Amino acid sequence: MNLRRILKMLAAFFTGQGVSIVTQLLVPPFFLHRYAHGVEVYGEWIALSAAVTYLGTINYGVQTYANNQATIHYNRGEQQEARAIQASALRLLFLLIAMLAPLLAVLFFLPIARWLHLAFASNRQASLTLSLLVLQILVNMIFSLLSNGFMVVGQAHRGANWNNFLRLAMTLALAALAWHRASFPVLAASQLITTALFTVLVLVDIRITAPFLVPDLSASRPGMMRSIIRPSGHFGLLSLSSFLSWQAPVLLLQKMLGPAAVAIFSLTRTIYSMSRQLLIVLTFSISQEITYFVGQRNWKQLHRLYDLSERVVLMLVPVVSVGVLLSSPVLFTVWLHNRALYVPIICILMGLVSAVMGIKEHKYQFQTSSNQHEQLSTLTILSYSAMLLVAAPLVHSFGVPGFLIAWLATELFQTIFLLQLNVSLFPAEMKVSIAPVVKLAVFLVFAFLPAAWLAYRALSESVPIIFGITAAATCLLAVSAYFVFGLSELNGLLQAKLRQRFIG
Repeated sequence: MNLRRILKMLAAFFTGQGVSIVTQLLVPPFFLHRYAHGVEVYGEWIALSAAVTYLGTINYGVQTYANNQATIHYNRGEQQEARAIQASALRLLFLLIAMLAPLLAVLFFLPIARWLHLAFASNRQASLTLSLLVLQILVNMIFSLLSNGFMVVGQAHRGANWNNFLRLAMTLALAALAWHRASFPVLAASQLITTALFTVLVLVDIRITAPFLVPDLSASRPGMMRSIIRPSGHFGLLSLSSFLSWQAPVLLLQKMLGPAAVAIFSLTRTIYSMSRQLLIVLTFSISQEITYFVGQRNWKQLHRLYDLSERVVLMLVPVVSVGVLLSSPVLFTVWLHNRALYVPIICILMGLVSAVMGIKEHKYQFQTSSNQHEQLSTLTILSYSAMLLVAAPLVHSFGVPGFLIAWLATELFQTIFLLQLNVSLFPAEMKVSIAPVVKLAVFLVFAFLPAAWLAYRALSESVPIIFGITAAATCLLAVSAYFVFGLSELNGLLQAKLRQRFIG
């Protein structure tokens, strides 16, 4: 394992999570406090954004498969194959953009406002907003392929930083315009302009720092373009699955319960997703190493990486999920100055969903970074589709908690399936045990039972008391999990590596 490369990726992703925190903390209060009917306006902006996010599935599929495969070829010394993969993927994206762009005119003939039950945006504004957001997604396809291509030459952290800069610039533009109560089309236009500018900047950086990655469309091959479509399509299904689990629920709740329920659901989910970024950072920081070891067929090091990274993630899952559950009243009070948005049952169920997702995302990374994702894509698209069908009557009967119950069951099912896929990723002589995950499940049961009781008691407690309980409980969980999941071995390994590097 290349510790320096992992640490660079870790630093880039920590920067990214800082940007995510800024995004999630900065923008919602501007909507809530600067616009009249701020909660409802924010809910409508979220619904409009979610309505077109599914187009990102195309981008995710092509660029993820192409960059993974190019990295595998590059690490095997097959540089011409790596260049051909990149050029073929870029040409394929240009063809997709050329086919999708003319369809934007159709949006102006659709009753978008009526379909989404919008009360604060006219149909013309909604159609124009969606058109601009779609254009932004199309431009972002090129940006993502170029920026994430740095992984091929061992500089994935550089591409991650470019993505961080883009997200930060888009967030600051959105916040500034929201402060001035800009219309939805103006907000969408700012996202498009910022993305186009950064696409030009990243291309300039590639020419200076990584000339091997300068796009050369003449290197593309028609046969290779066709070979990219199937595995990219499966990556696209994974991204579409993300839409079904992330944006489709917003549309479902908007239609059945209205913008106030969407706002509460989205804000609660934001708190948990923001906190889970620590787990995601740790998992993503090893993604480059996974691809390298697969390219080198170094199964021993890959197995070692799997074992050590799993221990860290399993230790942090209960600490993060329970800690956020207990601190939620404080976050709603301090962040949004509105504790009425804190609903204990929603926070409890969201905490359970977040805990299961923390486990799943670690297992998920080993499949996607090795391009062994086709079975996973089929399962996720089917299970999330079934989740939405089951969730509709549950939402009708139980509101937002009804959806969260369906979501939790789906995440549990997918995690169990992923564990089996991880086992088949390694040679038969290398055993992958599911015992650590079973141990975590037991640990979570004993952690969440008292935490759920405290979550309801927090309705009447002051902020200092809640903060003190959260700090004490989090420390106790962290110490317990450290010994339960055997982190002492990893601690010794890191100290030894750092000691060797320091002496060197």
